Amino acid sequence: MKPIPVGPAANATAVFIVGGGPSGLAMALLMDRFQVPFVLVERNAGLTDHPRARGAWVRTVELFRQWGIERAVKARGLPDDANGFAFVESIAGHEYGRVPREIDLGQTPAWKCTVSQDVVEDELFQVVKRSPWGRVHHATEFIRHEEVTGGIQAITRDNATGRETHWSARYLIAADGAGSGLRHQMDIAMTGPSSLAIMNNDYWQGDLAHLPSVRQVGVFRIMPGDPEVASASVLNTNGADRWLTVTKVGDGQDQTPPQRSDAEVVRLARAHSGIANLDVKLINRSVWRVSKQVAASYARGRAFLIGDAAHRFPPTGGYGMNTGIQDAHNLAWKLAMVLRGQAGEALLDSYDAERRPIGQANANFSHGNTVRFMKMEEAFQARNLQAINFWIKDVVHHSHSIGLGLGFGYDEGALIPDGTASRGITLGRYDPSDRPGGRFPHLWLDLARQRSTLDLFDRDFIVVHGPKSADWRAAAHDVGERLGMSIGTVELDTVDPRDGLEMSLYGAVLVRPDGHVAWRMPWIPVDPAASLAQALAQILRLSDTAASGRTA
Repeated sequence: MKPIPVGPAANATAVFIVGGGPSGLAMALLMDRFQVPFVLVERNAGLTDHPRARGAWVRTVELFRQWGIERAVKARGLPDDANGFAFVESIAGHEYGRVPREIDLGQTPAWKCTVSQDVVEDELFQVVKRSPWGRVHHATEFIRHEEVTGGIQAITRDNATGRETHWSARYLIAADGAGSGLRHQMDIAMTGPSSLAIMNNDYWQGDLAHLPSVRQVGVFRIMPGDPEVASASVLNTNGADRWLTVTKVGDGQDQTPPQRSDAEVVRLARAHSGIANLDVKLINRSVWRVSKQVAASYARGRAFLIGDAAHRFPPTGGYGMNTGIQDAHNLAWKLAMVLRGQAGEALLDSYDAERRPIGQANANFSHGNTVRFMKMEEAFQARNLQAINFWIKDVVHHSHSIGLGLGFGYDEGALIPDGTASRGITLGRYDPSDRPGGRFPHLWLDLARQRSTLDLFDRDFIVVHGPKSADWRAAAHDVGERLGMSIGTVELDTVDPRDGLEMSLYGAVLVRPDGHVAWRMPWIPVDPAASLAQALAQILRLSDTAASGRTA
């Protein structure tokens, strides 16, 4: 890889990341993988000690697999068969119904995991803190920034000493959460309602490991028979004795209501568990607002929004953390190629074009799940068993969402549409496709089922082609030499439309480092090298002559 120039100053870097949550840490990990110098600052003194978001969905776990942390994350989550919903009067009491877990149909090498945000942050940080390419500064407040010629200047403050530090970087990443101060400095508005409800998170310890359902259920939706007991969602964080109770305590326009006392939280935990004398210990608590907002733009100048700084979803669906990590995955390879001079700066415009529609789609999905729970609440209050049964069955569209998680695609951006029509998304079903914009399908490349096609896509562009196609290896080598970049090639033994591969035995696709198809050529072109060079020039925002090395 080409080295990235960052300037002679000690406080100079290529990418400056504000925020050390899952999105910021994912960006730092990716900068390490691309060997891009980075600095990450986080105002808190360390990692979160609260579960917060929960659930690493399929595409995110595929990335964890590639980054070498899948096993460690899964070892700290719930078993694969404990990711469904149960609707109960209490955890130990009457159960109205259950939504079964989503079934792994073999369309991915890495199935999803019910795991909490604090675990994800910790495992990402274990990689980032060892990076020779970057530094992490906790207890460091980001103060302000300004854009200058060729980069940005930023100022931070050490929370312990008050000492201010001046930094210079080529690009700035805002990963500082839902209340992003950096987004406000960038003067980027959020669109959509900022406050739909006020919620309490109560994180508590109580041993329920003796209950069989604890090993089978990821979320207990508590619909108590006693009107004095608030309904709630109790999230199973470790399958034994740590629980996160989420309750609505106010409407969206309310001021923050008075907090429950510790004694009231203990009483509520016992009522929700169904065990009157349960030994309950409070771990920590938080108050937050449910929002459905997406930034009007994901970038301004040399600064980019990722994660909750870019979008704020209702928690129903679990797409907040996942979308943020995937934001970083989309942006990272583009930053690396621009910094190395392998792509034009206009490539970075594709980040907003690609990811903002995904943020909006996931916000809409999450809000739809919230409405479903409101309808369910009404059915329980009316004690209408037929309505209760209907809404419990309908929750399958909430928890079985592989079609959304893997089937999303980009309609415009760093890709070349080929004129074929989008097939749309069915929430509970994923239809693999090699159509430009979508994730290239997973196929096992060995009989031991250890190596997936997804393992091919990491740092470089890859040409995947059929067994009767052109000599793409020679073409890729030729074009890569001209561009000063590595372009890999892989020949598939078979090309089966049932696997979502429509490029034909004679065709090829160009896949980006993030695993999304950038270009599809379903037949043998007259001049493969010229066709590949022209495609890359368009994708990377290069001039045709820069890519081809000659006048077309």
